[in-house]
Amino acid sequence: MCETRWSKILGKIKKTIVSVFLISTYALVVAQQPAMTVLPEEQAKIDAVLQTLMQRQPDRPDVAQSVARFGRIIDSRPVGMTGLTAWTVESKGRQITLYTPADGRYIFAGVILDAGGRPVPGQTALAQSPSMAAGQSGPAALEGKFTGTIPEPIKNVNALMGVKEGEGNIADTLYIIIDPRCPYSRKAYASTRDYVKRGKTIKWIPAIALGKPEEGIPLAATLLQAKDPADALKRVMGGETIMTLPQEKTQKGILQNSDFLFSAFKHTPSVNGGRTAVPVGFYVDKRTGQPSMKTGLSELIILEEIFGK
Repeated sequence: MCETRWSKILGKIKKTIVSVFLISTYALVVAQQPAMTVLPEEQAKIDAVLQTLMQRQPDRPDVAQSVARFGRIIDSRPVGMTGLTAWTVESKGRQITLYTPADGRYIFAGVILDAGGRPVPGQTALAQSPSMAAGQSGPAALEGKFTGTIPEPIKNVNALMGVKEGEGNIADTLYIIIDPRCPYSRKAYASTRDYVKRGKTIKWIPAIALGKPEEGIPLAATLLQAKDPADALKRVMGGETIMTLPQEKTQKGILQNSDFLFSAFKHTPSVNGGRTAVPVGFYVDKRTGQPSMKTGLSELIILEEIFGK
């Protein structure tokens, strides 16, 4: 995963993009918050809670059961101060590291980075190795037909600007927000080629997640303004640096994509500890009818959970 902070990116945008729209729309994001004084007795309570959180807690049976769908659990351990649990899982002779937040509502794979782009201590090399083929049972999230009501979050992400592959409807589509410069976003594109050939539908939504908007926006614009979007997607996600002067509509769309990305993580702290990362996927889980948000899309094990084998 490639991670960043929206406040840092916003500072770059102010310096590099001469647009009244940008400044007026995003100035509130970097507004200073009032200072807060914590009384000694309250600080003592906070310290006690933090000390408790730092201690390893017994694994919740339901979380372990969910992780076990992907193979035999070999080990579980806390990951630094992130509040995440790392699970080493083995299936068909191969191993991978999966992560779960404290509430166990999500399972994701990938490399956890801090705000400076450095791997968080407590991970293993397995987190960065090629993924395994999982031994999951039952239908995948996007398999079968869906006749229920489309959740509002999925309607919102469907309205964002992007490049669509496939002919599926909103319930059949995996929406992936990417930064074309992110190596994990590019790996996710490469890992989904077989699924697209088999008729699966993906909408790629470019955003500015890695700072330097003077580089990111023209690259994202190449995808959104191309006469042949599929070819542009293949070339840019293949590593070519093709810059395009963004039209006003395109620039606005890219920033809306970025705003959605950072807002999604802000309001879903259980995903990647609330730290913004790309690539990240959104879809209707047909098994539950609920909207789902998932990181680790560069890993085959995660794609199999969504599309099936």
